[in-house]
Amino acid sequence: MSKDSKEFDLVIFGASGLTGRYAIEELARSVVKFPDIKWAVAGRNAEKLREALVIVQEYLSDETDIRGTQMILADSQDPTSIYKMCQRTKLLLNCVGPYNLCGGEMIASTCVECKTHSIDISAEIKYLDTVLANYFEQARNNGVYIIEACGFGSLPADYGITLLMKKFSGGLNSVEYFAEFGEGPSGKPIGCGTYLSIVDSLVDYLKPAKFEKEVEEKVFKKMPNKLKQPNSKYDDFRDLSMTYSYKERSWCVKYFGPDERSIKRSQMIRASYLNSEEYIEVQGYLKFPSLYEALRHFFVIIFSIFMSLFSVGRILMKKYPYFFSAGLFSKEGPSRQQIMESFTKVTFYADGWEKKVSDSEKQVGKPDKKIKLTITGPEVGYVLTTMCMVQAALTVLHDSDKMPFKGGVYTPGVAFENTRLQDRLEKRGMTFTFEDI
Repeated sequence: MSKDSKEFDLVIFGASGLTGRYAIEELARSVVKFPDIKWAVAGRNAEKLREALVIVQEYLSDETDIRGTQMILADSQDPTSIYKMCQRTKLLLNCVGPYNLCGGEMIASTCVECKTHSIDISAEIKYLDTVLANYFEQARNNGVYIIEACGFGSLPADYGITLLMKKFSGGLNSVEYFAEFGEGPSGKPIGCGTYLSIVDSLVDYLKPAKFEKEVEEKVFKKMPNKLKQPNSKYDDFRDLSMTYSYKERSWCVKYFGPDERSIKRSQMIRASYLNSEEYIEVQGYLKFPSLYEALRHFFVIIFSIFMSLFSVGRILMKKYPYFFSAGLFSKEGPSRQQIMESFTKVTFYADGWEKKVSDSEKQVGKPDKKIKLTITGPEVGYVLTTMCMVQAALTVLHDSDKMPFKGGVYTPGVAFENTRLQDRLEKRGMTFTFEDI
């Protein structure tokens, strides 16, 4: 079935969950001015889908009426239902995680087979690399875009560095970035879905794995300059550190998540397929308002890594997330008020070269240009994540002619490099501020 003959432009899969509801809200607000876009919601339970539409309708008030939105019954445990769903839409927003446990690879494979574009918000490196390794060429051949990690992990960091690359005519040398998750008076416990993804992914960060070798052998033909592959691709994960940043005047913990993986993958894709050999040194940090909060998160990270080494530890962490995360995660999830009071801020400090040298030469002098980029947005786990996801999806639908090749499995930084994604995000309330420093 061709994309043009499909019934829907977009389908939100997993729409009845908390993340799915915020995806519905973001999409509904975004397509008000585009009534020609046809979309539907999908999930296992029709009653829960109806309930989700009713809840979101209250948030939308009279802005638009979504109560008649079409529903599709699909279950990640039923491949036939996934196939039928993918056959009906041009693009799938997959909100069902953890992706390693909830059929993420099968769904990506079905999208490729049905010639359906897919956007996910996974932060699970095993899933991300497995899909990249197994479906990169098939997606390219089928003209399908599978864009991974389009939530907070890793669109702001990866895409932010892509925007910075354009500011340095002579090349970008290095970037240090700081992520801050602010909360309001009501606090900000994070939902259990995010916690489950983290618990299931920790082991993958701790040791070299088969999926790492596969993606390098199957996808990458060339490495960017200066990129030296260590014996263990995630040795940095063992370099647990807490530090004080004089730039940000805050205590920070080294950020261990999918961002640096996605940034490195972007550089490797550019080197292999887009004739770019630029290698950028990157280091990310989580920024905290006090030494107490930094220490609290630091010790939760250390303890969680230790517990994840044992199967019984992972079971206990999943059963009692609030206790084992020192109150950072909750099965109940955040309230609407907590979410609306919260904010996200990511600050990048980049250095590079002002002037370009000839293609036959390499930069040998010290970097002579510095730029600060500040990205701000709403609450990180649900609002900002679904904002990034939905705007990425609309970009695929409307700006595919500005995306690399005619399909493939890509990171956000590569996929959206030449698109209008920044404009779309700014219209929804995010800000991108560049300063010479």
